[in-house]
Amino acid sequence: MDSAHGQRAGGPVLTTARASGKRFVLEDPNRPLWATVNICDTAGSPNALGVRISVPGNGSNERIWARYTAQWWSSAAQEWKTVGGSGVTDWVYVGNADMSARQAGWTFRFVQPPSGTTYVMRGVVEFEWRDEVGSARRARKAHRARKAHRAQRVAVVRQRTLLTETGMHGVQGGDPAGTSKAMCLIW
Repeated sequence: MDSAHGQRAGGPVLTTARASGKRFVLEDPNRPLWATVNICDTAGSPNALGVRISVPGNGSNERIWARYTAQWWSSAAQEWKTVGGSGVTDWVYVGNADMSARQAGWTFRFVQPPSGTTYVMRGVVEFEWRDEVGSARRARKAHRARKAHRAQRVAVVRQRTLLTETGMHGVQGGDPAGTSKAMCLIW
């Protein structure tokens, strides 16, 4: 994929993207951490790949962030390749970790593939749990001082990367409702 022009022979062409919203063990099966495809080239969402995530909270004041990546299978190279252009999002704020669980998502939209061409797509999601060091002390300081040093006071305390997988339960925002796939065919 060529990010300047949006296409390279054999790869999908991205058009636009849009965003979709007590201590606990991160791997608790009642509040799982997962990523799935919940939208896959339907009549209501043509040429779209929707990636949905579920993130359990851990009862802390950490902030949870996610970065979504759209990948396509290159049969010529026999490997997954990242879609160029807008195939990787900026870090998106998911929410504060002081909750039981939260879902969020991102929808990637592509140009219609040439006749007879099918793109095999999947999502990759990187997660970060960030802690703002000394948050109580900062709350007592002036707004301007906090803002000036904000970048220096954030620590990444945990990271995970997940591939989209099938069979997730309770998936919100799907087309059709409840859709949960590991991969998506756009044709």
